[in-house]
Amino acid sequence: MTQQSDTTADSVGEVYDQFADAGATTAMGGNIHVGYWDDDPGLPLAAATDRLTDLVADRLALRPGRHLLDVGCGIGVPALRIAAAHGVHVTGVTVSQQQVAEAAERAVGAGLGGRVSFRLADATDLPFQDGSFDGAFAIESLLHVTDQTRALKELRRVVQPGGRLAVADLCLREPFTGDDKAVLDGMLRMYEIARINTPDEHRAHLAAAGWELLELTDVGEQVRASYGHAAAAFRGLADSLDPGAAEQMTAAADLMEGVGEHPHTGYVLITAQRS
Repeated sequence: MTQQSDTTADSVGEVYDQFADAGATTAMGGNIHVGYWDDDPGLPLAAATDRLTDLVADRLALRPGRHLLDVGCGIGVPALRIAAAHGVHVTGVTVSQQQVAEAAERAVGAGLGGRVSFRLADATDLPFQDGSFDGAFAIESLLHVTDQTRALKELRRVVQPGGRLAVADLCLREPFTGDDKAVLDGMLRMYEIARINTPDEHRAHLAAAGWELLELTDVGEQVRASYGHAAAAFRGLADSLDPGAAEQMTAAADLMEGVGEHPHTGYVLITAQRS
């Protein structure tokens, strides 16, 4: 396990707001997660990130009218895509008030304000009654949570029996050592990442929270191109920023690329079910 101990919900919200203010979210096409490439290496980053969203949705066994919880919803792009494609309701939560506001505007603009909503909430203390949702998904959000087992227990509490959880997140296939570990630690600090699990640690947290694991697949090679694409977008964005912000953006790009392209960095798609 690789982790830092001082990550909080407030610090995570602040770093996302800072990157959004600098234009990083827009530079990535609105999705704040990796893309998925298979047999089309020329697929643009925005299309590849939508494809990752679709893979997450596919794991939820969706039917029209179901109500999902999106944990770490960003500016709402995945929630709106899933709601529109599958006829479901989605409630998104995030620790960034700025993201809540932008996501709500996007929902209204997409004509989905009646089926998709967003609110400020911490994954470890969700403001919902037991069994409020038919399923839940978390795309690159659990890595920001210091106590992942507690968050997963909260998700299990608010999902009905038989409901599914889909998780997309980074993993470490092997420990980073030496200079590589210094780069990884720098990325954790820059992006306010609390911890990156090994696949076995992902399994352990799910088991401790009472979830039945249905699938855990490492798709690290299919998402690896994301880091280079995103780093290039960040470096291009840096050219338009003031010197201090440009330096931070360039450092963020370098750390992301260094960790993302390392062979020890994997990426898991997880499907679990509430018994």
